[in-house]
Amino acid sequence: MSKAPAAPVLRVEHLSMRFGGLVAVDDLSFSAARGDITALIGPNGAGKSTLVACITGVLRIDAGTIRFQGNGVQNLPAHRRARIGITRTFQKVRLADQLTVYENVVAGLAGHWFANSSGWLRVLRPLSTREAVTTVGQALERVGLSDVSGTVVKSLPFGRRHFVEIARAIVSGPKLLLLDEPATGLTEPERERLSQLVRDIAALGCAIVLIEHDLELVGRLCDRVTVINHGRRIFTGTPAAAQNDPAVIEAYLGVNQLIGGRDDARD
Repeated sequence: MSKAPAAPVLRVEHLSMRFGGLVAVDDLSFSAARGDITALIGPNGAGKSTLVACITGVLRIDAGTIRFQGNGVQNLPAHRRARIGITRTFQKVRLADQLTVYENVVAGLAGHWFANSSGWLRVLRPLSTREAVTTVGQALERVGLSDVSGTVVKSLPFGRRHFVEIARAIVSGPKLLLLDEPATGLTEPERERLSQLVRDIAALGCAIVLIEHDLELVGRLCDRVTVINHGRRIFTGTPAAAQNDPAVIEAYLGVNQLIGGRDDARD
């Protein structure tokens, strides 16, 4: 059965980003709805990670608007966007390897509870309260890492570090979660766990934007796909429709062979 249309949590409108003479994102528009999993795909160098950096405030855009829950946020700094509910993971996992899993995940609460905190010691002491322990414990249980809360991150296998980063991103209860190639380097069982986790997070009402090269994963997981090439949007629709779109086939070699549609995906 098709899903009823949901209100957009994120709406990017006519966004452009340049690095000198290089146009990385060119007049691009797309949206992500509450409870939906929206894929953002394209060839290497298409501008996907640059777009994520623009949405999260790491890069300041040259033109366009970024609306989050109806409000323009393009002029807010990154920490303000995180505080109002925009979180992300990174293409290359970024964790404090010398700290424990708990300490890495609890850092996801720091910007919400201590806006003017400075230094790890000032942050981590108050974030060891009962409320923090409970909140972090719930996030770790959701990602399947309850058993390693006190383990130093550098001793964890590569795949489990991905889930630590996801736990840090969801511990504050975001309204928009951007996942930048979360399946990279995962084993098949870990990829299955990731798929179910992403579905569970979306079911809580979070809008998810998934940047991923694993097109089979995109096909079975995502509600909608936006394809970009050379910084421009060339397609938005269902994974099933993407595999027959001439512009997508031309830009993304073999995409019609690799993206499988979902039976319950909507236009």
